[in-house]
Amino acid sequence: MIYTSANRYLAAKWQARVTPSGAAFRFSNGIIVNNLWELKQALRIVREDIIAEHIKDGKNDIATWVEEVVGDHELAEEMKKTSTRWGTIVALERQMMRTVNLPYYVAARWLKKAEYPFYFVDGTKVASLEELKQALERVDDQVIDFRLEREPNDVAKWVYDIIGDHQLAAVLAESTNRLQMLTFVDDHMVMLHEALKCR
Repeated sequence: MIYTSANRYLAAKWQARVTPSGAAFRFSNGIIVNNLWELKQALRIVREDIIAEHIKDGKNDIATWVEEVVGDHELAEEMKKTSTRWGTIVALERQMMRTVNLPYYVAARWLKKAEYPFYFVDGTKVASLEELKQALERVDDQVIDFRLEREPNDVAKWVYDIIGDHQLAAVLAESTNRLQMLTFVDDHMVMLHEALKCR
């Protein structure tokens, strides 16, 4: 099964460890982070109060580390805009999606209408990522919650099996609500449309 976070972060940018070892980020509870991939994993398990120790009173230790040690200024700026676990993870996901080098022909394939549409429990039918985005903007949260009860969720499975977009499927498989799914689909489509221009 492809629904593992690591598959989305195989690029060197996400796996490259900072050096020397003393440059690693250390959460106050002792968890050590050596690259952006490890940061994403740590943010999923570190307690909220620990994260709050690093993001408070106008300071953001995590964003500062990303800027000064990792060297990703654009990501650091996005991280400075949030003070929560979810916001920081979203900033990481968005930057990952927007900096993936994808051939235009793959983007075109993922953006076209699918042979087999997806049906939400309320009857809403989607046959493309654009239609999925539109559906996520208007369906009720309960409609999405029904689909999220499966593992992996039905939407992620459709995106993987029918659309063939393993990158988006992987992030959708981790989604826990409609807003997250909409954010991921919207950002992913920005990346796909950018890839279309690179012919």
